[in-house]
Amino acid sequence: MHSNFQTVLAAIIAVIFFASSGTVLAADNPKPNAKTDTNAKTKADSKADTKTDSKSKSKWQPEIKIGILNGVQNVTLQMSAPCVMTDSLTKKPLQNIVAGEEFTIDMASLDSTAIEIRGDKIPLDEVHVMINGQEYFGGVSILKKSYGLTVINIAPVEEYLRGVLPKEMIPSWHIEALKSQAVAARTFVLKNRGRHKADGYDLCSTTHCQVYNGVNTFFGTDTAVKETRGQVLYYGGRTVDAPFHADSGGMTESASNVWGGSVSHLVAVAEEDTHTQAWTVNFSVYDFSSRMGAAFGTLQGFELSPLTIGKSDSDRTTSGRVKTFKIIGSKKTVQMKGDEARRKFSLPSTLFDVKIIGSQVVFTGYGKGHGVGMSQYGAQVYAQKGWLYNKILEHYYHGAKLKKLY
Repeated sequence: MHSNFQTVLAAIIAVIFFASSGTVLAADNPKPNAKTDTNAKTKADSKADTKTDSKSKSKWQPEIKIGILNGVQNVTLQMSAPCVMTDSLTKKPLQNIVAGEEFTIDMASLDSTAIEIRGDKIPLDEVHVMINGQEYFGGVSILKKSYGLTVINIAPVEEYLRGVLPKEMIPSWHIEALKSQAVAARTFVLKNRGRHKADGYDLCSTTHCQVYNGVNTFFGTDTAVKETRGQVLYYGGRTVDAPFHADSGGMTESASNVWGGSVSHLVAVAEEDTHTQAWTVNFSVYDFSSRMGAAFGTLQGFELSPLTIGKSDSDRTTSGRVKTFKIIGSKKTVQMKGDEARRKFSLPSTLFDVKIIGSQVVFTGYGKGHGVGMSQYGAQVYAQKGWLYNKILEHYYHGAKLKKLY
């Protein structure tokens, strides 16, 4: 009986804890000024802030527009709460939407070129939308273009991050690693709003921006988002670029060696663990030669210094990643960049060696991803060692500081 009582009591406490972990309500966000930093407030915003108390300030958060579908002829929607459909250009209400009822927007019958559906006097973070059967946070916008409909999810940033984080990091990982990821992901969002401005939205839902499939929440990732609410990385008075990758293999890479140009806060740093996530990719000599093209001939060999993590050479960066290497063919020799080889041969990283063994070309290496910024695996290792998320972020983003924007 005593054991059963403890079990029931623990379950009640867990329910109360989950219920209290919801995100604070957010007011609708004004459209960002594309000509200024995306995090800067307008004078009107600043005046409004002075008239509100600290409690109401804490409720505000930006909105983000995420492209979900492109070029479709129709889309089926369902709203979780009473909503209003408005014309995005004239702001005139077009139709009241009943909660829980499915309806279809059709390309042929849509008169407006752009519509939005939001809660009727209900905060955006209290509304969910089903788009072709998939649940998303917030409301929806639809653009009518010559080739079809573009369907856009309008979500509060903090709710969007609740959907993003489980796709970017294992939800059961250490909370300090998850919090590091939450800050890096939020920084990316606010730095890159308007990345797809030409398409009519801010970010896409693929790996080009951040993977987002709508409502996909877990206790660990929800907690990480809540406990870092509004926090981003700042350097030189503005939001930084905060790239991240799966695993550095033992040492991260300077942005200048991957994308060119010096970036002060994105420099190579050593890791606690080295030679992590070992991988091998094989090709037959015939297949490899074919990929190089007819003018290349048959593969004869390679010229590349041996890999030592953390040791540079004329053909390797400070971390040991391949800058360039020579591929010798029977008809010509090609000098190829490491990043080009990674794309051409679908290699997990540029931290590699390559040899001909018998009739096989064998790439062996470590890590996964471009290697710049935070290593997600490395963040987990440091969290397990007792590092707090701010220390983890300071390690990977040299000189950048945490700043709470809202």
